[in-house]
Amino acid sequence: MKKIFFYFVSISVIIFSGILFSNTSLLGLIFIIFIGLYRGSATGSTIGFFLGLTDGIFASSTFGVLSFSYAVVGYVTGRLPGRIDEENPLAQIIIVFIGVIFSKLISIILEMIFTGNKGILGIGWEFIFVIFVPLFFTIFKKWWLLWFEKLTVER
Repeated sequence: MKKIFFYFVSISVIIFSGILFSNTSLLGLIFIIFIGLYRGSATGSTIGFFLGLTDGIFASSTFGVLSFSYAVVGYVTGRLPGRIDEENPLAQIIIVFIGVIFSKLISIILEMIFTGNKGILGIGWEFIFVIFVPLFFTIFKKWWLLWFEKLTVER
């Protein structure tokens, strides 16, 4: 029950920051990648689905596109921990960089399939935040440790 409440509060904070500061969906994507890396593919895809669902509602995109995109990113990053060092800041930056591109590509492809609109891969300003990913990961770790006694990687 404590984990469910933790995820609910975390998602609420990310949604609230998305309402206050538009275009902060990258924070949610970084959180999805963090949860995927540290808690596994099932938790990463579940959190990705719910964050994508709410992000899709506020972004007024085609219903379900962002939820599917974020769920796939959460699942894929959840499959990585045995192959990489998730504590390495350079690895964190590279994983989030690839995760953002992967999420955007999935979203654009699904938008073209369902609506016929040709999307533009607009990812310019978001890469500035990718440099600060180790800081966000540290904040997320402290947030986790505030709720729970330890942060173990589920492999």
